[in-house]
Amino acid sequence: MKFINFTAMTESGLTKKVNRFLEENPYIEVIKFDYTMGSGGQGVGILYKDRKSF
Repeated sequence: MKFINFTAMTESGLTKKVNRFLEENPYIEVIKFDYTMGSGGQGVGILYKDRKSF
């Protein structure tokens, strides 16, 4: 399993980063997806498994 973290100042910026990652990695299985919002921005953590390695 692998983990990747994205942070951005705005929700739209975070959405773009996450969507780009998911488009570039169509063969992953998302195990857990956590969203956090703070005073300085937002973040997303994705725990995933690369399905190509099954």
